[in-house]
Amino acid sequence: MKIVKAEEVHVEEALKLATDEYKSECRQIKQLPEIDVTKQLRELITGLFRNNYGVVAMIEGVMAGYLAFTGPIEGFFGKCTGACSPLGGSAFSGNDRGKLCSKLLAAAMEQLMKEAQVTSFALSRYANDPFVDRSLVLNGFGIRCSDAVMSLNEFKIRETFHGDLTFTELIDDEKRRILDLRYGLVKYLLDSPVFYPTDIRQYMNRFPGEKTRVFAALRADKVIGFLAIQDEGENFISETNSMINICGAFVKEEYRGKHVADDLLSYVCDVCKREGFQYLGVDCETLNPTALRFWGKYFKNYTYSYHRRIDERVIGYEAYLKKEWISHI
Repeated sequence: MKIVKAEEVHVEEALKLATDEYKSECRQIKQLPEIDVTKQLRELITGLFRNNYGVVAMIEGVMAGYLAFTGPIEGFFGKCTGACSPLGGSAFSGNDRGKLCSKLLAAAMEQLMKEAQVTSFALSRYANDPFVDRSLVLNGFGIRCSDAVMSLNEFKIRETFHGDLTFTELIDDEKRRILDLRYGLVKYLLDSPVFYPTDIRQYMNRFPGEKTRVFAALRADKVIGFLAIQDEGENFISETNSMINICGAFVKEEYRGKHVADDLLSYVCDVCKREGFQYLGVDCETLNPTALRFWGKYFKNYTYSYHRRIDERVIGYEAYLKKEWISHI
């Protein structure tokens, strides 16, 4: 095996590996749209290889795998410099994909750390490749979020649990009615075990005019829960025309465990089906146990996002080590 720098001449070989991985995931997750992703992946891989932070593995002149990152990104999961490999930014083939993944990781991380002082690394991968998953975990990565999908054609619209609730879409400035719930969501994510800080000031200023659609659950004209959707998603699959994506949801604490979120989701699914959408997507923090359990009742995970942060003291440590070692001989 020979690991070399990713160049544009490698794009077509990488594209073949990437499309094969998507087809494999589709065979395992029947809810995924079986679409031609060649154009999206070619553009994505080309851009990544031009970024100069990518490596490919060649075996007897044939590409076995590749791994490429965007970045460097300042303030990536903290105050450190980071890099991200999006879905489609890597692919591994053969019978020893775990070993292949490990070797490409080592080469790519070394380059990013030495050339750009990157210490925070994230990768998005398909959820159903246990060999690569195990390799990433053993290389110090943990899962922190996932993308999941539902086939709206298979979702059965049912009677709501609550006859005293009404559901509606909030338009334009009506969206401000959920700002206290949005604050509640931000506060919830800040607490254990998620520990995710968010600045809501920019959100409050732009939210009423943006393209995000907001649906609300009301009791006596009081908003007690919301669910928001938008066309944009977290990866090239979620941005297909047949899919729309959930981008936020929250129910007031006193109404949780009473199927309010189930009723609101059913209402939104009905709206989306009538508008011609075939798939509903959602991304959630897997370290948010409440969200993970709720979405898991209706959606199938098809990606996991992995993250590793290495000790920043490693930057410049080689020179320090050499100096200190010599001084003590």
